[in-house]
Amino acid sequence: MTTPSIALDAVVLDVVRQRRSAGESLKALAVEFGVTWQKLDKAIRNGLRTSAYPIPSTRTKAAWKSVQAASGAVLEVTSDARPLPLTEKYRPQTLAGVWGQPKVVTFLRRLAKSPCSMAVLFEGETGTGKTSAALAFARELGCDTAAGEWGGVWEIASGEQTADAVRETGRRLCLSTPQGSGWKVLIVNEADRMCRPAEVIWLDLLEHLPRRSIIVFTTNDPGLMSARFRDRCTRLAFRSDAAYLAGAARDLLLAMWKAETGRKGNLSQIEKIVLGTVEGGQASFRRAVQALGMAILSREGDES
Repeated sequence: MTTPSIALDAVVLDVVRQRRSAGESLKALAVEFGVTWQKLDKAIRNGLRTSAYPIPSTRTKAAWKSVQAASGAVLEVTSDARPLPLTEKYRPQTLAGVWGQPKVVTFLRRLAKSPCSMAVLFEGETGTGKTSAALAFARELGCDTAAGEWGGVWEIASGEQTADAVRETGRRLCLSTPQGSGWKVLIVNEADRMCRPAEVIWLDLLEHLPRRSIIVFTTNDPGLMSARFRDRCTRLAFRSDAAYLAGAARDLLLAMWKAETGRKGNLSQIEKIVLGTVEGGQASFRRAVQALGMAILSREGDES
């Protein structure tokens, strides 16, 4: 007999957390409440999310996978059914969807084909796709990103990088994962902001990485990190100079405009959006996509 699904609200989730803390099995609780253990685990860790974004149209869904940019990258859309901002909706799901960074993509594809335990340092300005590339790489390795830690993927914010947290991370990387290929990818965002004692612990851990583990550090300013730390990583530079990246940003926005509106975008308008988001000669996919979202909303308001 199938267990009826019980809607997860704040009250139910609080009960689940208490029972989980008391030692009850996650999978047993998932069966009881009629949800997958992955969904329950995500709710326990992240809470219940809501969004004010409008539900995207699906009339152009078939086109999302067929649009090609001049660079050869594919416009991808997340399979997540929740309403999402454009920056999340079009976050690349594979390395083929990472725009404007061909050298980085080439290296990561080769590493995914012949992986080895190592640390990689993604260097570059904000909004150039560092975290997106790390998640796409994890999928190429066969990790189950939807399952989080159970699928072999961790994301850690810089503010959480204390010495004790790094030690605990090292111990957890030694454990096997119940889902995915068995490879583990740890993404440490804005690693230059970690405290100095945490960096010292990392120096030792990076010399003795657990098997089938790849650490991806991201940073906007590698100069804030010690030379010893940088030397323990393979460094990959994400380009952001507008003269180089503006073309890829333009192609991405043109494809997104077509996918969102069903119409071909105005080239001069798209180029104006891209140039308007350049700061200090540096382009940013994130800023450009956010500006495109505002332009689309303004267009829809004018038509209503």
